[in-house]
Amino acid sequence: MARSLETIITELKEVYPTIKINDEILSTEEYNSTINSWAENERARQLDEEANGYKVARQSAYPPLAEQFDKLWHDINNGTLDNTGVFFTALKEVKDNNPKPGE
Repeated sequence: MARSLETIITELKEVYPTIKINDEILSTEEYNSTINSWAENERARQLDEEANGYKVARQSAYPPLAEQFDKLWHDINNGTLDNTGVFFTALKEVKDNNPKPGE
């Protein structure tokens, strides 16, 4: 679950008690603006990961396309082009192991 903006800001301030640019420490206003910007970006990244992370996980887990087509051909050839075929079960396993949020 994505952390709150306030939590991220607190964590960033602990890691970066000061920020230097060109050997000059940022003013309080510049510092807070920079930390807030970083925190907003991190929060957006976390929310995106929650909403879309399953897509990346699925992409890396799917068998190569050549293998998928081979499974599909065998299912057609064997008359098992339904939810019992090797093509369907291979892809279903990936989807089951990497569900969409809320499923």
